Amino acid sequence: MDAPQRTRSCRRDQLSATTSHSRGSRQICLPLDRQTYDRIWDDAPAVRRFVEGLMSRHPELFPKAMAQGFTLCGKLPPSRKLAGVCLRRVRVPATDAVARATTQDFFLRPSFVVPYCCGIVDDVANGLLLLSYGVPYHVVASCCGRNAMSWYRLERALGRNSVAGTTVRDPRALPQHLAADEHHAQLRGADTYVAMTAGGHCLLGIAVSPTASEVDLTAAYGRFRDEAADVSATYTPETVNTDGWKATQAAWRTLFPTIAVILCFLHGFLKIRDRGRKAVELHGKVWEVYRATSAQAFREAMASFRQWCVARVWSGPIREALEKLWGHTEEYALSYSHPGCHRTSNQVDRPMNVLYRSLYGDRTLHGHLDTAESRLRGWALLMNFRPFEPQTRRRTGYQSAAHRLNHRKYHDHWLHNLYISASLGGFRA
Repeated sequence: MDAPQRTRSCRRDQLSATTSHSRGSRQICLPLDRQTYDRIWDDAPAVRRFVEGLMSRHPELFPKAMAQGFTLCGKLPPSRKLAGVCLRRVRVPATDAVARATTQDFFLRPSFVVPYCCGIVDDVANGLLLLSYGVPYHVVASCCGRNAMSWYRLERALGRNSVAGTTVRDPRALPQHLAADEHHAQLRGADTYVAMTAGGHCLLGIAVSPTASEVDLTAAYGRFRDEAADVSATYTPETVNTDGWKATQAAWRTLFPTIAVILCFLHGFLKIRDRGRKAVELHGKVWEVYRATSAQAFREAMASFRQWCVARVWSGPIREALEKLWGHTEEYALSYSHPGCHRTSNQVDRPMNVLYRSLYGDRTLHGHLDTAESRLRGWALLMNFRPFEPQTRRRTGYQSAAHRLNHRKYHDHWLHNLYISASLGGFRA
């Protein structure tokens, strides 16, 4: 006799994650290996000296109030998951009742311990590295142990942190030129849109929007705006590169009224290429226009290109794409007024290609909006902090994309560096 099928209740329409600090944002991650931890953790004066030395070098990892003094208040009970591991409590003096209720106690965690004592960093580093390259969870489990759901939860747990705040620890490193686009995906069989923001060769924002309307995209890209404002309250990007979707452009103008929206030239070329893949000479002529060195030279090159096209016969779809390209001449020329801006969306398209392959292997997004978004945010942080291949590290001297953006790192091991950067959840307390 077949057993009755049991179903699990799941609130699939749960609202997306809020920007408020989670409980994990009260943890301060210290760059400690197991040997140093065993040597100093039971010695309060030694811990104090270590913390004070780290505060002098990297104050961004600690609550601002700790500069006025702090008190070590003993240790928490030993972890039941990891033998011999416990967190330390540190109390920061507060000046008002509200602060005393919310920011009085923080917790010190060594960087070799995964948050919530879910494991040792050295034991999960290889698995998380594979996840950053889109390897399915069950394959990671077969190679690195645990089970598929354990790896999913580790990746999703990273998404609790601020993507912009964890990646950009120095406010001066916030990029002035951004690129933004939406990846079309599915969530439980319904169309959804992953709004991605990139700059400085890092993913700085990622959020799931249920529709491609201006209201929903404004809310999705607003996650990046809020997290960037926590890094620097005066931050206003100079430009953002987008495709021609009007709702996307309107969303960015709403979030940053002074921003210059740069139209992506690559999207204009792709419309021509997709309608005439064998027209190789035409493709080359389009990129000759793109390589113009000034706005005036660009206009002249576009006019010359138009005369060249008019003298030839093209199919209806190709001519329609060409007319759209000519019609956006002034929008493309705007990029010359902002040196250093992204004239194409490659900055965001390349990680989007990785995401596409990952979601295809996972058969799109699952769960409700909050879990889907948290998983994607965790993946974005892995992309920012995963180590470059050895030749790139030798040539550039940088460990990862986040290291290249900040020009600083806290640990030689990439996953230690990620967890240390995620102190206080990536927020400024």
